[in-house]
Amino acid sequence: MRYGLISDIHANLEALETVLSELEKAGVDAVFCLGDIVGYGPDPEKCVELVRTNSKLTIAGNHDHAILGMIDTRYFNDYAKKSVEWTKVQLSQSSIDFLHGLPLIAKEENFTIVHASPARPEAWNYILSVDDASDNFTFIQGITCFVGHSHVPIILEKNYDETVSIIRKFELELLQDKQYIINIGSVGQPRDLDPRAAYAIFDSETCEFGLKRVRYDMSKTQKKIIERGLPAYLAERLSTGQ
Repeated sequence: MRYGLISDIHANLEALETVLSELEKAGVDAVFCLGDIVGYGPDPEKCVELVRTNSKLTIAGNHDHAILGMIDTRYFNDYAKKSVEWTKVQLSQSSIDFLHGLPLIAKEENFTIVHASPARPEAWNYILSVDDASDNFTFIQGITCFVGHSHVPIILEKNYDETVSIIRKFELELLQDKQYIINIGSVGQPRDLDPRAAYAIFDSETCEFGLKRVRYDMSKTQKKIIERGLPAYLAERLSTGQ
C-alpha cells in the first residue's frame, strides 16, 4: 500500500487542504496523521473535521493533549500558551471527543507511527540527533518509525553494526537489513527554513519513501491569524519556515 503521511498541521487549513489535494493526485491508498492537528493556527475545528474525514489512522500530539488539559503547559512558550487557550473555545464537543480518543502510538504493516518518540510517547521527547535516536530503535516494530513533533525533517538510519547515521537525502528505498526513524516535517508550521508545507509518501511493498513539499495560500492563513486575535508572530514565522 502507498501511504500519505502528514503531521503537525497546527490548525493551518490552507496548508492541510493543499497537502490533501496533492495526496489525492498521487493516488495514495490511505492517509495517516501523526498528531498536532491543532494549536498555533486559526482553523482548529475545520482541520479536525478534515482529518477525521480523510485520515484512516490518527495519532495524538502534545498540542492535541494540551487543548484537552491532559498535559502541563508551563513549559510551552507564551505564543503556544495563548493559542492553547484560544483553541479550547473553538472546538466542538465532537472534535474534543475525537481528540480524546486518539492513541499515542500505532503499528501498521511494516512500520510504526508516533508523534514524538517510540521509547516514551507520553514524554514528548524530541528526536533531533543520532544520540536522541539511538535508544529509540529498540521500540520500533517494523523497518521504520515515522515521527513528527520537531517540525524538522530528518532521516536516521541504524546499520547492521548498531551504528546510527543521518541520511542526507529525502527520496530513498529503505533497506530491509536496517531500521529508520524518519521525521516527516510539518504541514502547517515548518521549522527547517523552508516555508512550504511538508508531507511524505511511503510504499510499504517497495519500501520507497519520499518527502514532499508544496506551496499553499500562506497569506490567507496569516490574515486569519491576525483577524482572530492570535499573536502576530504566529503569522510572521510562516513566511520564514522557523
